[in-house]
Amino acid sequence: MKKIMIAMAAFCLMCACSGEREYLNFHGKSMGMSAKAMVDSLKAEGLAVDTHATSETQIVLADTVKQNYMVTVYQHNDTIQDILEAFTATYNDSTSALWQTLHDQLQKELDIWPGMTHRADLHKEAVFDTDKGTIVLTLLNTYSPTLSVRYSTQLDHK
Repeated sequence: MKKIMIAMAAFCLMCACSGEREYLNFHGKSMGMSAKAMVDSLKAEGLAVDTHATSETQIVLADTVKQNYMVTVYQHNDTIQDILEAFTATYNDSTSALWQTLHDQLQKELDIWPGMTHRADLHKEAVFDTDKGTIVLTLLNTYSPTLSVRYSTQLDHK
């Protein structure tokens, strides 16, 4: 009986592991694609590679027109590990409103309530842990107001 239980548990584990992993989407694009394909896709949308900030492990793309939006693709061997989306503004109200809008959109899209590590007006952080990855939404309204969204293929933020 014990051998049958062990065999059944092994079979269930094998079935669960045999499925292909699903990844978070970054603006409709799967983070399971290669880093090169993601960068090419972002370039096609009008972002330009910042060659001064790009290195072997990170590719930085910026909006050259507005100059207040940047995307960094962190990769290892052409596999996406994280994507960091950063917005800067000249006044706090714009980043606060954008934070709330993104928070509500992510909550509705992912259908989960985020963990809130900071809840002050000047620093808010919402962590959305899903079975596809983790999204961390961070607001820092200091001298230079910034809002960042980190999309991670890591399955547990802790």
